[in-house]
Amino acid sequence: MKTLVLALALATLTGAQARPVPAFDPVGKWTYSTVDDSGQTATGGMEITGKPGAYTGTIQGGGDPFVIKDVFTSPTGAAIFASMPDGGVAVIKMWKDADGTVKGSWVPVRGMIPATLTRSAGH
Repeated sequence: MKTLVLALALATLTGAQARPVPAFDPVGKWTYSTVDDSGQTATGGMEITGKPGAYTGTIQGGGDPFVIKDVFTSPTGAAIFASMPDGGVAVIKMWKDADGTVKGSWVPVRGMIPATLTRSAGH
């Protein structure tokens, strides 16, 4: 009997560990309050639609919208890449704090430097 109980407990633990942790779900309408890259207060909204591997959306503030091009998720947050009207890229990080609060930060990237990547042999 003890062997059966131990086997069931191990099977339960093994099954629980095998389940993947769900990714953070960025889909929805979000409001934000931040500062722009010149330090001025900026507020607006962000809408993300789609599903993993095919997210789209926009970030709207005081001017032309930023167009969301890529969203990568993890179990606790997301990295968002959006085209800015001036040709730069906004990189936004969203994460869920220990208390469940969603927080974020962003950085504008201008003057992108192109690179060519080639997979090395054996990989």
